[in-house]
Amino acid sequence: MQHSFPIHLNLSARHMVGFFLISIGNDMMVNVYMYIMKVNKPIFVITGPSASGKTTIAMEVVKSDLPITKIVTTTTRVPREGEIDGIDYHFVAKAHFEEMIERDEMFEWARYNDNYYGSQKRTVNAIFDSRKYPLWTVEIQGAEYFKKHYPMAKIFFIMPESLDILRKRLAERGSNEKEITSRLRIAKAEMAKANLFDYQIINREGKLTEAVLAVVKLVREVIAD
Repeated sequence: MQHSFPIHLNLSARHMVGFFLISIGNDMMVNVYMYIMKVNKPIFVITGPSASGKTTIAMEVVKSDLPITKIVTTTTRVPREGEIDGIDYHFVAKAHFEEMIERDEMFEWARYNDNYYGSQKRTVNAIFDSRKYPLWTVEIQGAEYFKKHYPMAKIFFIMPESLDILRKRLAERGSNEKEITSRLRIAKAEMAKANLFDYQIINREGKLTEAVLAVVKLVREVIAD
């Protein structure tokens, strides 16, 4: 397995701009770009393999009484059944996303499994201005970047109880065998990194509420400190 991390940073007194090109093996290439703002209060990040339940858990956490707002991720992937534009994700064409990158409108972005994912600066600024805590749902590479550049970030790694359960969930999503094989290979490598993050939460089959309550409890403790 090959790992390469060319990094270019342009620093100023107010912010930093970084660009990562991460190559993992021969079939996975991830670009991660982050606009770094000054942050003097906790921010929260939920990450985990595809189909781990991270997006569902994030949506449930936001429904609690915590002063927290989920960042609505912008993506170029095709919407899944039941997903609503502007609520679950901002769905855009690849060309549009690339234009936003060119116009320096993205707070952070990553390319994962041949699709772009990221958050827009205007969304992040609005949450900070409202004196609430932002919550990101990101892929592992984005979480690693938050960990490195944001000491105030609290990162939750959501994982299934087994790869067999993950395979089942991917199949239920309608993924074909090629997609399932690719995502399971990626997930295995990602789960090996779980201990790099602040909290590890197992989202057991049929026990989503337990995972949500565990995250809510930990977020509340951080805010109270």
